[in-house]
Amino acid sequence: MNICFITPEYYPISGGTGSYVYYLSKMLVKRDNSVFIVTKGNKYKKEYISTNLGIMQIRVSEIPLIGPLLFFRRSGESLKELEMNFPVDVAHANLPLIPSFAIPKGFGKTLISTVHSTWEGEAKALEKEPFGRLNVNEKVVRCFKYVLKFFEHRLLKRSDMIIAVSEFTKREILKNYGDVPSGKIKVIHNGVDVEKFSPAANKSTFKRKFGFRDDDILILYVGRLYSRKGLPTLIEAIPKVAGKFNDVKFIISGKGLKDEKEKLRHYAKKLGVGDKLIFLGYFPDEDLPDLYRAADMFVFPSIYENLPFAVLEAMASGLPVITTTVGGIPEVIHDWENGLMIEPYNSTALAGIILYLIESPEKAREIGFSGRETVKEKFNWENITQQVLRVYEEAIAKRQ
Repeated sequence: MNICFITPEYYPISGGTGSYVYYLSKMLVKRDNSVFIVTKGNKYKKEYISTNLGIMQIRVSEIPLIGPLLFFRRSGESLKELEMNFPVDVAHANLPLIPSFAIPKGFGKTLISTVHSTWEGEAKALEKEPFGRLNVNEKVVRCFKYVLKFFEHRLLKRSDMIIAVSEFTKREILKNYGDVPSGKIKVIHNGVDVEKFSPAANKSTFKRKFGFRDDDILILYVGRLYSRKGLPTLIEAIPKVAGKFNDVKFIISGKGLKDEKEKLRHYAKKLGVGDKLIFLGYFPDEDLPDLYRAADMFVFPSIYENLPFAVLEAMASGLPVITTTVGGIPEVIHDWENGLMIEPYNSTALAGIILYLIESPEKAREIGFSGRETVKEKFNWENITQQVLRVYEEAIAKRQ
């Protein structure tokens, strides 16, 4: 098949949508499909990475709201140009980042949309946050929710089949858009490369690689520096943990708009634990596995998620994972078996579990081992890709 992904995120990976397209496209090419990815970049570029994998980058501004709108408008023109030389069997959009007007009508034999989250869910997750604390993108979501939902709805109705990344996501779609038929929504969870993300044979080696001591206790978060990721909850848990273990370090790796890191750093200083919070910035995907290997546990205190890649990566890396009971996470984590869950905003519970795992290394290892076994069995990309291909085939058959 000839497959075209339409996505503002691809590589370097900076979020879940980028991870999804990057790894899924690699697996589709491995199975002798041809893939073309239309994405944004800092310059216009069209190239073939290999015989069966091509990329078209559309140069747009990085200005919030303006940049995405330019990408959406120009992507339509680029897709028409692409189809003249690359007859598309499957047009594969990624929601909520792609609105309906970004894809010309009639593009491809069939249209598939993967829903990674919904605008309703994104906006609702920000309701409790003071408006002044939000970054520009989050303010846009709060202020223009109904406009964003309008275009999201139109693309869902146009799609021949919809892939929801969790059962929770499917319920969200049906709740928000009652006229979208349940029968055309297939739940296919996200995947993880279990060979690339694997446990450390010697954790001290990786701690030293990043400038830490062998006996430092490293508690890792990987993800964007967004309000809905619950990072204030993580910072609020630090005083209780640091009060008992002086050699603990809370490591944050990820991207954020220019003032996000300073807001979090200021909050940690206010609580008297600024020296315990370390920002390592963005890590390229090829360097991430070693960062997971250096860590002793992984914390992801998010307020809203559908199925986060970081949780799957940490589990594949053999780390005990502490996360929240939101969205599709309970479809992966069985509490106190292959991971641990708390309610969102509960920093007291978070601190208590972190302390328990530090004081119970055997239990921590047991949970980490069980987490890796879970993703190897259920969330590896081989299985996920086979399920996606079945959706493609079903959608094309419906059009014939």
